[in-house]
Amino acid sequence: MTFIENLSRAFKHKNYRQYFFWQFLSFVGTWTQSTAQSWLVYKLTGSALFLGFVSFAASLPALIFSPLSGLAADHFKRKNVLIVTQALCLVQGIIMIALYFSGHINKWHILYLSVFLGIANSFDVTARQSFIPLLITKNDLLNAIALNSSMFNAARIFGPAIAGILIAAYGEGICFVLNVLSYIPIIIFLILVKAKEQEVRKPASPFEHLKEGLSFAWKNKPIRALLLLVGIISFWGMSFTTLMPIFSDQILHSGSKGLGILMGASGVGAVVGGLFLASRQQVTGIKKIIAFCSVLFSICIFIFSYSKSLFLSMFLLGVTGFCFMIINAGSNTAMQAMSPDYLRGRVIGLYTTMFMGMFPLGSLTIGFLAHHLGTCKAVTVCSCVCFLVGIYFSLQVPKLAKETKSLIDNQDKTEIVIEQIS
Repeated sequence: MTFIENLSRAFKHKNYRQYFFWQFLSFVGTWTQSTAQSWLVYKLTGSALFLGFVSFAASLPALIFSPLSGLAADHFKRKNVLIVTQALCLVQGIIMIALYFSGHINKWHILYLSVFLGIANSFDVTARQSFIPLLITKNDLLNAIALNSSMFNAARIFGPAIAGILIAAYGEGICFVLNVLSYIPIIIFLILVKAKEQEVRKPASPFEHLKEGLSFAWKNKPIRALLLLVGIISFWGMSFTTLMPIFSDQILHSGSKGLGILMGASGVGAVVGGLFLASRQQVTGIKKIIAFCSVLFSICIFIFSYSKSLFLSMFLLGVTGFCFMIINAGSNTAMQAMSPDYLRGRVIGLYTTMFMGMFPLGSLTIGFLAHHLGTCKAVTVCSCVCFLVGIYFSLQVPKLAKETKSLIDNQDKTEIVIEQIS
């Protein structure tokens, strides 16, 4: 098998190929709107604190609803959950367009709409991630998740870059229009696609259903450690991106185009990280790479906080994008491989809570720190916390690696038995 064939194994599944492409189109639209919205908030307020507050409001629902989203993904058909969440995102975009072009939009409208979108996304992310195994075989799971993460981050390249150009030429409104149009194809695909049936076990009550997922994640140390790492890196690490408009405008003096370039550079690094993961055939051994990337990630953030060069900042963001991809997509893949299908939605719901739910708290915290300490010092504090956590996780890797292999082997044996019975 050639490198390219190995890299694209999941594409042999027709449903996954189509899912991949239409998601990519939708994510480009999402990142285009996100960048334009961030710039619009900064233009309306000029406040680092309010930037952090909007980001906090957009991601806070993930902290509250993501555990429930896992319950929904295991209790209902995941494609139906996705149809509903994508439709809600479409409605949010239409309202944004109406307010912007009517000339009535203000910072509070953006805040409320961010909360609305955050609620939809908290259910969407979990269903989208746990839907992938229903489109492929388990042997291609690592490849598919890595390709999906690469696609998401490729959209981070194109979306902000497109937004930077369009904002400078036409204003923010056109970005909101493109986002709305991007939802239509993926909704049509989800309505028409025939995916594999998922395994559903219904306990006596939703509370027991949720408790079962929490108990499984807590009792298995590798899953528990990965959830904690993802949560801390999201809180103290990626929250610095909330301040990107300030870095672009006040520190690097590159304006809206520079904002698109910086966000795109991070996306390039993330795509490379995703392709690296996609080229791997085994989940075992990924924790060593995750540990190394956690430390490297924190060092790059520290240097970025004091960079005055656009080129150096682009390079550093590229490396942080690569590392963040390895940490999150690698953790996602390992947890899915260690989880039975009937629990997968709830485990990914917990992952979403850590990945997206911690981000709003971090955004609010870094906005507060930037307001009182200054932008550079605030990011420095975050980088130091991430460094200490990365070192600690690295020391735990040998013990966690053995338990991970045992969990995956047991899960593989269980699935073989189920296949033989059915």
